Amino acid sequence: MSVCKEESQAETYYGGIVICVIIDLALIALLYTMRYMERRNARESLKRKSSVSKMCLLKTADLKSPIEEGLPEISPRTDQRDANESAGSAEKGKKVFPVTILDSNMELDTVDVEAQKADGTSKSSVEVEEGNAQLLVNAFKRGLGGENLQINFKFENLGLKLKGGKTVLDGVNGEIKAGRLTAIMGPSGAGKTTFMNVLMGKVSRTHGKLHINNREAEMHTYKKIIGYVPQEDIMLRELTVRENILHAARVKLPSDWTNEEVSSYADGVVEALNLGQVAHSIIGDETTRGVSGGQRKRVNIGLELAAVPLAMFLDEPTSGLDSTAALSVARIMKSISRLGLTIVAVIHQPRYEIFTEFDDILMIAPGGRTAYLGPTNQVQSYFESFGFEFDPRANPADILMDILSGHGVNNTRKMTVTDLVREWEHRSSPSEYTTTAPVEDSDDKTFHTKAPLLVKERGAYWWQQILYCHNRSLMQQYRNVSGLALEIFVGCFAGLLMGRQAVTNQAFYTTGISTQGMGELYRGVYVEPYTLISPAPLTWFIPQCGLLIGLIVGLAGAPAGVNVFGQEKPVYWREAASGHNRGSYYTGKSLAALYRFILSSLHFTAIYVFFATPMVRFGPQFLIILLQFWGVYGLAAIVSMVVKKENANLLAVICCLFAAVFCGYGPNLKMAKDWKILFIWEISFNKWAAEALYSESVTPYEGIYDIQSPADMQGYTIGQVGLDLGMIIVIGVVQRLIAFGLMVGLNRDKQR
Repeated sequence: MSVCKEESQAETYYGGIVICVIIDLALIALLYTMRYMERRNARESLKRKSSVSKMCLLKTADLKSPIEEGLPEISPRTDQRDANESAGSAEKGKKVFPVTILDSNMELDTVDVEAQKADGTSKSSVEVEEGNAQLLVNAFKRGLGGENLQINFKFENLGLKLKGGKTVLDGVNGEIKAGRLTAIMGPSGAGKTTFMNVLMGKVSRTHGKLHINNREAEMHTYKKIIGYVPQEDIMLRELTVRENILHAARVKLPSDWTNEEVSSYADGVVEALNLGQVAHSIIGDETTRGVSGGQRKRVNIGLELAAVPLAMFLDEPTSGLDSTAALSVARIMKSISRLGLTIVAVIHQPRYEIFTEFDDILMIAPGGRTAYLGPTNQVQSYFESFGFEFDPRANPADILMDILSGHGVNNTRKMTVTDLVREWEHRSSPSEYTTTAPVEDSDDKTFHTKAPLLVKERGAYWWQQILYCHNRSLMQQYRNVSGLALEIFVGCFAGLLMGRQAVTNQAFYTTGISTQGMGELYRGVYVEPYTLISPAPLTWFIPQCGLLIGLIVGLAGAPAGVNVFGQEKPVYWREAASGHNRGSYYTGKSLAALYRFILSSLHFTAIYVFFATPMVRFGPQFLIILLQFWGVYGLAAIVSMVVKKENANLLAVICCLFAAVFCGYGPNLKMAKDWKILFIWEISFNKWAAEALYSESVTPYEGIYDIQSPADMQGYTIGQVGLDLGMIIVIGVVQRLIAFGLMVGLNRDKQR
């Protein structure tokens, strides 16, 4: 697909533009098809939910109450709507429980469920179908190999001293029991998060022991069945609620689960967390409208619940939420604990209703010392026994914070925070303050026999994780299609600039010939016997084209290359800490990025070849530019791993510009060889790209011009295009291996 005008010295190839137009139209059609399907799925989801018009309310006569089951009763709602509902039920002589989730023993337990619209305007009661509750229970039982496994933690004298000698955690003792919701409270800077990090092994303790089900062990051994929910809502904001949870389920659930089972379980998690109304809504960020803060926090929990864990640790899960959303999160945590999970949460100044949702509480005094560990409903009486006064009009949680800060009201005797710590240390742990009963030896043995097998079976195979990460990255690109369109536009514009520059330069050095379809980018000295009638040589322009193409490709590709990994390092840290395969994540993301720079390089080449009409055929020209993008993306990946994302774009562009300079144009390769620093040029992918371009450009003139002498002057080797392209591939692979090593090696503490 080309045309050759009169008086033109080369044909104008437009086949590349035709290919680009066809691909662009296909992508646009695919884009609109996917958006139509998304809207249809969202409508069907809302239709299914609206068809459920009857609340799943359970009568007392039909099931045992939480008290009869030996479980603490969940506190009722405090808003007016629930009060009205309860009053209406009382008039009918029927006691009503909220929507239920089944516990691991297949008994029914009450769960208070509420959902809010994404904009937070109207609150409505959203029922969870019993099938979804049953699905969660069945999934937990199957995920645990049919065993009723639970995990208990006992810690002795846990401590952490920094290198400077400062003690941030000092001799914390206690036990955390399965099936209970435990809060960690204390003043700011007391060491709450530090204690959790030490307990989980994210920070290495300086002394102390940890027992898991009465056997000394470390938490990292079971990290695939222990979830950690960070304070920040770390997730991919371009994806929907369901897509985030489904990906976590695919990667973390046992490898023998079918796609249908994984998908059904993910849907069950979405419903159990009251996220059904926003399942197909994107998470959103500061610039894109998405779900509300409370819903995002529940997604944060769902990412760990998707793994069917035995325990979950949450760092300030109610931080940044209004009181209603925070209460909803607390109630969800309590209902999850009733599945038999061990739930531990760092909490900061909770309202009274949230405070009473917790079964146990660990009070940490400044300096990382234990002031109390026991049932929440006994903590007030414990401190009142020392003479501290609790104003009945005040929130007990606030008074406890005042006491641990040294500002508690005590008219009986003067007690400092240190005195409180000593009192707790000297106690013999009487039964009224004991949080758990000893676990039977048979249960311990069962756990330590079955748990290692569960850990081994957890997680998709590495090649499956590559596919999942690849597909997820494609979905991110689809959601950020404007970025892809901009990258393609930059490629087209860069090709236009480069093509017109080639024509302009050639016209400047050639007289009497039209600038349209010039094609002659190289002139040398004729071979014998026509040397004396040779025109003025133009042998430097091809190396200059190599430099300019390298510069433009660097400008077009470096920012996009940085965004592949640089924008989501916290997501990688979280996933790596929870057991995701690091290599699979990196490989999947890298493969998905290939399509981006293939499109960019194709559009660049099509426009450039159309205007510049070089002697190089379209195929080799496209391959050379494609591999230059390959090198730019690899170098940008390295940069994105070592600097902050705010600085990565600029630094990546600068590095790629430096790489372009070492192409052999100036200083040329012969000079570099004389200076004994040729190796610097040889590790630059642009050197090999420029050499391949030079070889392909001058080879057609063999037998007409003396092409070897100018090549020797530049230092290029003609006729080794295969080696040149192969070296670019090798350099790109090495760059990616370096980037992967940096990704894994840096910030190790955040990947634990």
